[in-house]
Amino acid sequence: MAITTASTAALALLGGGRRPLPVHSVFASGVNLRCGDYLVHAGSRRDGGAASLGVTDRDVELLGRHPAWDWTGDALVADDGSAAVALAPTVDRYPTSPPTAPVLSAATSGRLERAVSAADGTSWFDAEPGLSLGLPRLRAALSALVQQAPEATALVHGVIGLGAGLTPSADDALVGALCLLSSLRRVPPGFLDDLRVWLRGEGAASTTDVSLSYLRLAVEGAFSAPLNRAVAALTESSTRADLEESVLALCDLGATSGLDTTRGLQIVCELLTRPLRGPEAS
Repeated sequence: MAITTASTAALALLGGGRRPLPVHSVFASGVNLRCGDYLVHAGSRRDGGAASLGVTDRDVELLGRHPAWDWTGDALVADDGSAAVALAPTVDRYPTSPPTAPVLSAATSGRLERAVSAADGTSWFDAEPGLSLGLPRLRAALSALVQQAPEATALVHGVIGLGAGLTPSADDALVGALCLLSSLRRVPPGFLDDLRVWLRGEGAASTTDVSLSYLRLAVEGAFSAPLNRAVAALTESSTRADLEESVLALCDLGATSGLDTTRGLQIVCELLTRPLRGPEAS
């Protein structure tokens, strides 16, 4: 029994001194452990989450059988000491910080759209009421964020929790948008500080516990490996195959979470490259 993959963010959270780690939720493929304001996911699907540990199916079952766990620095130990899941000697520790800034061009938005078109599935934003009510609100919030408008904070607060699923659609899209904007160093000054405070105060009741953890991680600059790979592939020098492969892997996450996260990337790409395509650019 061993942890074979671990995000740097998950290891940092586990090492933060908070004890014990109660089991928050149990799924067929994973267990969420409460680590202060965050959830650390231990799952058998190794998709490289922002705060995740990769374990076997047997370990998932074991973790779900005990109410709480302790982190010793190299292992999760059950609260009664009867079981342990240790870091493997060759554990893959993957980074969660956003990638080096991609180089966007006027063609980036179109290249991304073509890559997404190869993905299967639809999200809440593709049908009513998400299409007519949710998508315009999301676009308005992300547009204000990109333009660093004074109303950006209020508009972003207003879309958190919007949509369906364990992680509401607008939340996933916001995480995607923040990854790209962070990579480009285009997040407005003070925005992350304001959002950090809000998510720990009145905003904590706006969305689900799982989504709240992902949003808090994004504010701290921690994103999943598939999202980071997709953002890195937006650079002008990436091949079409590289971009499509990374985008399809992102779109495949969850029921619709990956598709919704990619929607955030698409909107921000469109907003950032529109001036390059418009008449005002000349």
